[in-house]
Amino acid sequence: MKSGTGHCLCGAVSFAFDCEPNWQAHCHCESCRRNCSAPFTSYFGVDHGHWQWTGDPPAVYASAPGVKRHFCAACGTPMAYQSDRWAHEMHFYAASLTDPLQFEPTLHVNWNERVAWLHLADGLPVRRTPRRLAPSEDTAPVLALLRTAFAYMEGVIDPPSSLNRLDAAGISRQAATGEVWVMEEQGVPMACLFLTAKPDCLYIGKMAVAEPYRGQGAGRHLMELAEERARALGLTALKLDTRVELTGNHAAFVAMGFAKTGEAAHEGYDRPTSFTFTKTL
Repeated sequence: MKSGTGHCLCGAVSFAFDCEPNWQAHCHCESCRRNCSAPFTSYFGVDHGHWQWTGDPPAVYASAPGVKRHFCAACGTPMAYQSDRWAHEMHFYAASLTDPLQFEPTLHVNWNERVAWLHLADGLPVRRTPRRLAPSEDTAPVLALLRTAFAYMEGVIDPPSSLNRLDAAGISRQAATGEVWVMEEQGVPMACLFLTAKPDCLYIGKMAVAEPYRGQGAGRHLMELAEERARALGLTALKLDTRVELTGNHAAFVAMGFAKTGEAAHEGYDRPTSFTFTKTL
């Protein structure tokens, strides 16, 4: 859709926009579900300056810090979502469109928060929202994910992975002194990322995606998160180390915008055993 209009149930609140939406998607997050009393909600994002309220101005509810939800004060229809995180645009509810058939969703977001009894088979890509793990949480499931995901390295890399020395307590320490982020499927970690702030960069430690979920963009989404966290911390680069034998990983990091910037040898080795890759932000 290149433009469109929409309105609430009673017609008092209405809007119009004159450009193609930035994106169109279904959202499964709990806050949006509760706001609409629906199993999921459908939105499209329009840049400020390209939309306007054409009827009565909506009422506004601040549902969280930096979040405003616009609705009709007369009939209660939810109309739009606004957040400081996406300060450049307004998110309108697709079901409020005058012609809802204009809406063409391309993905599901916050998929990890979906209700278990909802079964969809539309074939659209899904995006899970990472959450930061607290040091007090049970880290055993994250350790299990890492051990399974890194098992293929046994007999491939020399010396063996430092993961062999990692335990649940070590993950808790990482969560306390740095950051541990997880993506979950029905409450079980299916991807994780370790981050540590250093003077010149945000260092990426362990990153893993469970095999059934590979190829779905989880790794790319975690890297996008790392970039967001680096910028939030005032850091201008991401850095990671990977073993010399893992050429597939090297290619994947280059595809994500990293470049090889160094090499090192583990103690007792007279040859490089790991490469450093850096991405300038």
